[in-house]
Amino acid sequence: MFLSPSIAASRIRRHSGAMARFGAVGVGNVVTEFAVFGALLHFGVGPLAANLLGFLCANIQSYVVNAHVTFRKDGAAAPLTIFAYRRFFLAHCLSLAISSGFIIFFAEQFGPLLAKAAAVGFGFIANYSISARFVFRDRAPGGGVEE
Repeated sequence: MFLSPSIAASRIRRHSGAMARFGAVGVGNVVTEFAVFGALLHFGVGPLAANLLGFLCANIQSYVVNAHVTFRKDGAAAPLTIFAYRRFFLAHCLSLAISSGFIIFFAEQFGPLLAKAAAVGFGFIANYSISARFVFRDRAPGGGVEE
């Protein structure tokens, strides 16, 4: 399904503030993920296991901070529930798959840190879209459920 340019522009405007906040929170998440990933690699943990553990640490941090910063509505943070976290975790497993794929295919050629770094942009777009549409949908920018 293709969107008309005016509908696409409207959606981008409606989400631009939340995407900027999501990106700012994401910088902290990337720092956490890479710190855990790099430390584990340094201590001899394999790249895929280090990727998983770094992802888990950053994912929990991301859920809490995004609920309080990115997806606020009328000054209130999104509620933190095990059900919402389960949706958040499952939705963000796409970025885990992306980064794992990059590590599998590019770590030998470029090193695991560079391979993981190459996946960050792809993960950002996927994570914001899924979070806004399925995890925090009742707190979406502009109010209401995402279209």
